Amino acid sequence: MDATQVEPGRMTPYGALPVPRMTPELLNLIKTGKVYSLGIPHFEGLPRPGAMVPFTLTPRLRHGDLEAIAPASAAAETITMPVHTATHIDALCDMGEHQDSLGNPQPGGEVRLYAGKGKTVAAKDTVSYQGQLHLSAGDMIPIIQRGILVDVAGYKGVDVLPGAYEITVEDLQATLEWERVKIAPETAVIFRTGYYKHFREGNSAYLDAIAGVGLPVAQCLIEAGVNLVGADNMTVEALPPLDHRVHRFLLVHNGVTLVENMFLEMLAVEKAYEFYCHYLMQAMPFAPCQPEPANSFYWQP
Repeated sequence: MDATQVEPGRMTPYGALPVPRMTPELLNLIKTGKVYSLGIPHFEGLPRPGAMVPFTLTPRLRHGDLEAIAPASAAAETITMPVHTATHIDALCDMGEHQDSLGNPQPGGEVRLYAGKGKTVAAKDTVSYQGQLHLSAGDMIPIIQRGILVDVAGYKGVDVLPGAYEITVEDLQATLEWERVKIAPETAVIFRTGYYKHFREGNSAYLDAIAGVGLPVAQCLIEAGVNLVGADNMTVEALPPLDHRVHRFLLVHNGVTLVENMFLEMLAVEKAYEFYCHYLMQAMPFAPCQPEPANSFYWQP
């Protein structure tokens, strides 16, 4: 990966995400003009999957260190971080699937990545020591579209769903009816489980017993034309099991990305269930990375 492979300003569809276009229909979604930030900030001690390195921030230059630029003064830091922490969106190269020669899941088979509807590419051919070369976060485009919050915890009248609870199609339908909103094609569907409570309190369930959507819900969303799915937890889907069946179905087979570790509490309190959403990820395009930090994800009801 080098500068010649990154084309600033270029926008092409990214999996199921179309090139963004502002339309009167999207503008009509704005009722109050209030803007919500759905990102969780980075800090040392941030929860992370066990295989990931911790987030650290170290001063590199302190004010007063650069005497040569006096009377000006400058400061700078060095950050070490895994991209799978805080609020982030999974790039399509993030999740692969071991498959046999016919494209069926098979432990021990060749790892394949999404390469278009009904198509995959060998993961081993799409990475170098500099990072991912196929559908990385650097290829991702800004997101401007309708979004809805599916507040399952709110519908059930609980602060947080039980550990490892699998959200069902019945839960989805009942919550949508309770909120009086509907899913439509090219909609971002965001699930609230209440797991931000576990995040804030340092409860191990945030990493080890994750409430989230099950595969039947993911299949229902694809049938409805949904092109982005998110949640206020680490994985969007329920874990365990650990086979990431929802990730594989959405990313590898349908080109639908996931937004994880979202902050949804204010939306739930104010019952803001339908929005115009925009995600200006190009503010920080990590070209060879798998996920993309998503602290610039905003929704406007």
